[in-house]
Amino acid sequence: RIPVPKVVGLNPAGVTKKNVVEKLNYFFRNAKPFSQLVGLLFMLVAGFMFSTALMMLIGSDMDTPSQIRLQLVGQCLSQMLIFLLPALVFAWCYKEGPLKYMRLEQPNNKWVMALVGVVIFILMLPLNDWLSWWNKQFDFGSANAVLSDMSSKAQATLDKMLSLTTPGDLALQLFVVALIPAICEEVFFRGALQQILRDWFGNQHVAVVVTALVFTLAHGDFYGLVPRFVLGLLLGYFFFLSGSMLVNITAHFANNAFCVVMYYLYNRGLIGFSPSEPMLMPESIVVSCSVGAALLLVIYFVKLPQKNSIKIKR
Repeated sequence: RIPVPKVVGLNPAGVTKKNVVEKLNYFFRNAKPFSQLVGLLFMLVAGFMFSTALMMLIGSDMDTPSQIRLQLVGQCLSQMLIFLLPALVFAWCYKEGPLKYMRLEQPNNKWVMALVGVVIFILMLPLNDWLSWWNKQFDFGSANAVLSDMSSKAQATLDKMLSLTTPGDLALQLFVVALIPAICEEVFFRGALQQILRDWFGNQHVAVVVTALVFTLAHGDFYGLVPRFVLGLLLGYFFFLSGSMLVNITAHFANNAFCVVMYYLYNRGLIGFSPSEPMLMPESIVVSCSVGAALLLVIYFVKLPQKNSIKIKR
């Protein structure tokens, strides 16, 4: 009997581990946009399930400062499981150079755009308050009672989570409620979902609008649909026009941080109006600030990049 030589790296079927990895890479890297979307949604559902199990272990009690801090930590981990991890796994599986694909590489020349984006968000606050007030007047018919109850419970949870008033708690709230959602949601919605939809529809503007709509619905607050949709549009165009995740993350963080700081000042008794209620400014201020925001958007996100690209070509 002639001995059969052993071939290193082969399994009994004669398929090497390297071949399996190459086939998986080929499958993922050549997947169509619809298949990529299905993969991203599968990872989202898996992350949601893990997050739900985690929050069940933590519980929902927020009767003491320690329990509130534990809830904040749970919310931080939940955001990472639901949004950040699925988006990063998606980019690693489906794209070569995932950090470059998601525009997460160090953007040395994007800080000016990021700061302008923050200014635009500040200028949009008066309009945002008017949109919030208008949205709260919506009549959803027979669903009013259910949606109103959902909104009230979500608002009560937020009020409780932002009720702590020590400087250390403010730092924790800024990290959990402002920074972590800004990073996790932007990486998922703009870095992953918006780019998949862009490839699917073949139109960046449609991708921005659809992503903004999904972003809005994902928050589950039907009495905040309009202002959050406008927020999603701005963030989507920041990402599209700047080509950098830094810009929309910075703007998103500034928007969240403003809310956290206002709650902190209110709970410390330093301001007399509730941050949960719209602060309706005169129409002249709303119009002036909105026009200023539009001009900054056009100048710094449309005109200057076009001018710089023409100079480079020359």
